[in-house]
Amino acid sequence: MLCCCILTTYGQTDKWVGTWYMEYKPWPTTGGIKMQLQIGKPERNTLYPAQLKVLYPPFSGTYEVLLAKKNDNQLGIGRGKYPTEETPFHLGAWMLYLNGTLNYQDKGGPELSLERMWINSHELYMQGLYSDDEMYAYMKDLLRELLSRKDVVLKKKNNTPWQHKDIHRILHPEGDSVYFGIYDKVDVYDSIVPLSIRDEDAIDKDTVTLLHNGKQLLDKSFISGTGTVLQLPLDTGINIVTLFADNYGRLPPNTGAFKIKTTTGTYMFDFSDRPNIYATFLVAQLNRLPRPPVKDTVKMQETAVRATTDIQHIQGRNTGHPVKDSIRSSLLKPVDDKRIRERQTSLLETITVQQAEVTLELWDDAAEDGDSISIRMNGLEVVTGFPVKRQRQQLKVTLQQGENKLIMLADNLGSIPPNTAVMRIVAGALRKYVTIKTDLKQNNMLLINYEPEADLSGKQ
Repeated sequence: MLCCCILTTYGQTDKWVGTWYMEYKPWPTTGGIKMQLQIGKPERNTLYPAQLKVLYPPFSGTYEVLLAKKNDNQLGIGRGKYPTEETPFHLGAWMLYLNGTLNYQDKGGPELSLERMWINSHELYMQGLYSDDEMYAYMKDLLRELLSRKDVVLKKKNNTPWQHKDIHRILHPEGDSVYFGIYDKVDVYDSIVPLSIRDEDAIDKDTVTLLHNGKQLLDKSFISGTGTVLQLPLDTGINIVTLFADNYGRLPPNTGAFKIKTTTGTYMFDFSDRPNIYATFLVAQLNRLPRPPVKDTVKMQETAVRATTDIQHIQGRNTGHPVKDSIRSSLLKPVDDKRIRERQTSLLETITVQQAEVTLELWDDAAEDGDSISIRMNGLEVVTGFPVKRQRQQLKVTLQQGENKLIMLADNLGSIPPNTAVMRIVAGALRKYVTIKTDLKQNNMLLINYEPEADLSGKQ
């Protein structure tokens, strides 16, 4: 009877859940760097909230992170490691070195070994050693070595799940500003939806793995620019669709994306989005609801027509996701801005759109430090002295057919030079993120080619 109880308890224990621990000693005679990973109970046997602690006195860091089950022996590690406590300095972008998977093995006891997505092999060895206090430079160097190069093997200490008040916001991001890799849920009424997956950039042998509610749909599949279309049957309630980057291809990072068309909208989930760059996975939540009563079918049809012309914005993809707080009108008047002639202008991106109306979304994804910019398009004033805030602000512009020159000029440097911002260009199905970095000597420019799509009769 005792044996039966033990077997039953073991069978109910998720092998990933519990506390994992390791200590790395840079030198035999010195104190080691301690790393502890606590994994909580999974959501739908797929998504695991977790807390990572790194201790190397006097440094102490605690981070919240999302893990996603890739298969029976691998957990993907979320890109965002949100620091709840870090002292006396910050590790910042170095935590990207821990992207990849945790591989389960039992060598006389359960172990998790880190298999990195090798950022360093692509010459992305991160700097910042002396960015704040040089007195900790040697300690930072040892921490960076562990995060980027050394073997990370965690042994299991217990099966006690991590419990914390923040677990809910990790697994259910709606309304929260911190992005752990899960897009906000979208409501759908369809029982089957087409899912198209493709490479959004150069075709460079990116491969992806795709899961639906833990069931594997694609396994290390090469993706192309033309893409692959799957018919995805949805369960009633929440459906978890997880896209894993298996590698970064020849041109890092992985730029795979998938698009889902439903009667409520068309939704894009993209590794090229700035908060997903160098991510191991991203997660979509599709909430399948019963169809509304027949009396609402006209409204549904109107919604479906609108959905064919645009991809709905999905909240949750941006770390510190800003709220849209203003919409500015189109172009104002011709203006002769001597700053365009006096400063150098660097080209950020060339894009092609098929819509004359384009929305520019602008915000500061770091510290709001008093930056303001002016924007000119084809010699016309879009805005002057426009404050860059944490809140996302929209500017709507109308393009002329052919090439449009959109120039961003710094009005000041704020309290933290240079003048920086993030801009998202929204044009129909297109979603393009660019990082603006200007100063009093350098402007940024976008070239937007407007090529109207011909209708079925051949007229434009």
